[in-house]
Amino acid sequence: ADFSRIRETQIDNVLRILKTSIERIKMSLILPKLGDDMDHLRKTLKGTVYEPAIGLMEKLQSLDAVKVQILNHEVVKIIDYFHRNFQIYEMFPRLLNLLSNDDKKLLVACNTILTVAERHLWRTAKSEISMERQLHVMYHEREEIRSRTAYYQKKLKSRNAILRWKQAVKFLILEKLETDLANRKWRNSVRIQNEIEQRGRILRDVHKNTIQKQKDLEEELEKAQHEYQHLITSIALNEKDARAEKNKLLIQLEGILQKFDNNIGEKIRENLELEDQYKVAKMELDVFMITYRKEEAVYNKIVVKYEQEEQRKQQQRILLFMMNRAARQIQKYWLKWRRDQRIKARRQNRKKKK
Repeated sequence: ADFSRIRETQIDNVLRILKTSIERIKMSLILPKLGDDMDHLRKTLKGTVYEPAIGLMEKLQSLDAVKVQILNHEVVKIIDYFHRNFQIYEMFPRLLNLLSNDDKKLLVACNTILTVAERHLWRTAKSEISMERQLHVMYHEREEIRSRTAYYQKKLKSRNAILRWKQAVKFLILEKLETDLANRKWRNSVRIQNEIEQRGRILRDVHKNTIQKQKDLEEELEKAQHEYQHLITSIALNEKDARAEKNKLLIQLEGILQKFDNNIGEKIRENLELEDQYKVAKMELDVFMITYRKEEAVYNKIVVKYEQEEQRKQQQRILLFMMNRAARQIQKYWLKWRRDQRIKARRQNRKKKK
């Protein structure tokens, strides 16, 4: 029992020394930074039991840098004061947070040493036996895990072999599908090219026929215009003859009227003859008017036909423009599609080479 109490006291002293040393290390790390802001240092320590530290820090700053590096008696005395009153660092938590990474690693290492020391110092024979038992159980568990791992690795290798075989089969299938797709694309390209050429020939033939028909219609129109001018001239001549005949008849009528005044009976007979002649002339005029109306109908028909032909030509020009534009669009899209296919084929070839 006495030995146990002595051992506990020794352990407590050792741990207390370690903890004090860690605290003094913290104080030593922030000690160079305390003098950077003397106003804050005075404000914090003034009125506390650590107020003498203000004068010591002012004295330390007043010393020459060479003396501080040599650590003479005055410097050692000042540092010893701060080590004895290491609780001062607790009043400056911000300085601990501003330590460098190396200083923080040093504090972590010190705390780790303290933790390991506590665990080793406070362990007993009973705890060691318990730990050995736990280690033995852990050893058996590890051996069992190793055997299971070996079994699963073997099983995994077989599965990997099956998986590689499946991947190889899948690769062959994909390669075959890519070949079929390339052949199909080539056949479609050839078919599209043939279709484009065939449509181009059809369009050229249609254009050629359209031009020929246009020339024929222009010739027919020129011929119709010539016939129309001839008809107009003929009608004008006939009208002139009819007017001359009418004037002649009017002169004859005036002579008949004069003769009628002189000899009414003779004039009546002559009048009847003139009426007969008038009827004949009227019938001839009616026949002429019928012919005139027919010629006028033919003229109107030719004009309507000409307007319809002009409208049809306009529609054909519009249709030809639309067909040419559609052909250009088809050619443009087809060239773009072929260029995309080439780029895609190059990318696939690069992937296969990689």
